[in-house]
Amino acid sequence: MLNAFKNWLLEKNYSQLTSEDYSGRIERLCRKEQFSLEHLAQNIKEILPLYEKSGKKASYGKRSHTSVRQALRRFNTFLLESAN
Repeated sequence: MLNAFKNWLLEKNYSQLTSEDYSGRIERLCRKEQFSLEHLAQNIKEILPLYEKSGKKASYGKRSHTSVRQALRRFNTFLLESAN
């Protein structure tokens, strides 16, 4: 699924570096939170708000100029577009 996400980002004109960075951030987030990628995908609607500005985990979402938050947002969009 991460490879598909990376390819989707490239198709959306994100750079190779950004697409690899975002997929890596998703992978590290899953490792940090100790849940699977599938769990994240199935529960993104509940997980994403935790990392937004007013969420419980906003400080982690803000890391690296909000790259974690941006990666989660793009992953959510990827999941929504893939479902259609």
